[in-house]
This record gives sequence, structure tokens and C-alpha cells, in this order.
Amino acid sequence: MGAPSPELCNLWLARAFNAQDVEAAAAMYHPEASIVQVDEVHGGTSIARGAEAIRKTMAGYIGLKPHMDVITHHTTVSGDFAMTRSQWLIRGMDKEGKPTKVHHHGMEVHRRLSDGTWVFFLDHPFGADPSWAIEAPPHTE
Repeated sequence: MGAPSPELCNLWLARAFNAQDVEAAAAMYHPEASIVQVDEVHGGTSIARGAEAIRKTMAGYIGLKPHMDVITHHTTVSGDFAMTRSQWLIRGMDKEGKPTKVHHHGMEVHRRLSDGTWVFFLDHPFGADPSWAIEAPPHTE
């Protein structure tokens, strides 16, 4: 169940989150996809790989009873792959029932399927977050 373009993958994922539909959210990912899990949702930062791990990751987000807003800032397409840069905010409830927010700047690699639709292949929710930037090495001559 991919999206018609890589730009729409983030929006369709947000739509699945907002509908609290784990299956629709997981279907936005390639069966061999990888996603970086976020500490605020999953209790640690690790990489989930494959369909079952992606489904569990999506269930963690859906467990927040979320409302997700997302903007795709940039898209670059090369053949059957595309890279997007996004900014997203999820508002929901934590396990104690308290309001919570998760906000990051993501980088995503998408893959075009044989039916022409696009899905996530690599998803790094805070891959474009400026706080993760490192300084350029000093210039030496």
C-alpha cells in the first residue's frame, strides 16, 4: 500500500497514525525496510529491520493515540529510489496518560514498487535534526 509519490509517503504515514491504524502505517514500509526507533517512544534508540519489527515500531507510535503533523521539505528522486527530508510533530499520551510531544527532523529513503507506488526503505526520524550535526573538521593546508 504505497503512496503515489515519495513526497506523499510522509503524509500517508501521518494519515495512518491519525487514524490509529497500525496495519496502514506498517504497509507504508518495504518488507526489508529499516527504521531508527526513537527513545521517547520506544525506550531506546535502536534500528528495527524487516516487516515484523516495523509493525512493532508503528504499534509503539500508535500506542500514543497520536495526532501527527508532517511537512516534507525536500525530495530528490533517482530512478526507483528517492530521499526526503521532513519535519514532524506527534502529540499524544504517554503510558501514564500524560500529554506528550515527539518532534524531529527526519531523513527518509523511499523505494518505488513494481506497481509504481512508493514506500519507506530507510527511515531515520532524527537524521536531519540540527542537534545531531557535527562540526566540520578544521581546514588544514
